[in-house]
Amino acid sequence: MKKLSRLKTNGLLALLMVLFLNYPLLHAKPHDPNSYMRFTWGMVTQDGINIRQYPDTYSNILGRVNYHDILIITGKCGKWYQIRHRNENAWIYSMYIEGYKLELLPETISPTSEDLLRREIVSYAKQFIGTPYRYGGQSLRDGVDCSGFTQAIMDNFDISLHRNSHDQIKDGKSIEKGDLSPADLIFFDTSGKNSGKISHVGLYIGNNRFIHATTSKGVKIDNLSQAYYQKCYVKAVSVVNH
Repeated sequence: MKKLSRLKTNGLLALLMVLFLNYPLLHAKPHDPNSYMRFTWGMVTQDGINIRQYPDTYSNILGRVNYHDILIITGKCGKWYQIRHRNENAWIYSMYIEGYKLELLPETISPTSEDLLRREIVSYAKQFIGTPYRYGGQSLRDGVDCSGFTQAIMDNFDISLHRNSHDQIKDGKSIEKGDLSPADLIFFDTSGKNSGKISHVGLYIGNNRFIHATTSKGVKIDNLSQAYYQKCYVKAVSVVNH
């Protein structure tokens, strides 16, 4: 009962605030390009829904919300709503939100052609999870090694890479670890000493994860925060639109 009462109170306060700040637009037509709302409110329809840094399923998770949580929504981008989270802009997938006059929200950002390409590369790469490891292999179906995997993935998008990991590091623009974007290449020294000599490569997919061909389990996803990969990480490069 207390939760229901709190829900009603929060919803009422959010609605009153939205009504006050958007008063001139309350009767706007949904398809009038000159009419939009500064922000509105929405209610979460399921438990455990991710709040992300960008309107992308591969971006960092900033937090989670649950059924009946009330959010202030400030914009949209395709199938995503922009919200305020801890005084910062964040994003939530629209299918988990019901709210007031959501159709009148402005388009906040549109993904660039590079953003779309990076998403396509990651989506394509994930299709081959489970492909077995094969030394010298270049077949995304029958078997690949680490650099054969990244070369074959990028080749599908007309991005040319050298065959070996220690040469692929020369194929892109060097970037900081904190600036990684989906479809960047990340390189490791797996010798145990990490002297900076490149011996392994993977494809960053967002949210601190990467996909790569491993000798033990073939193509799989791992996390950069794992102690092993933190220790042997060397460098990252961007080869998209380079």
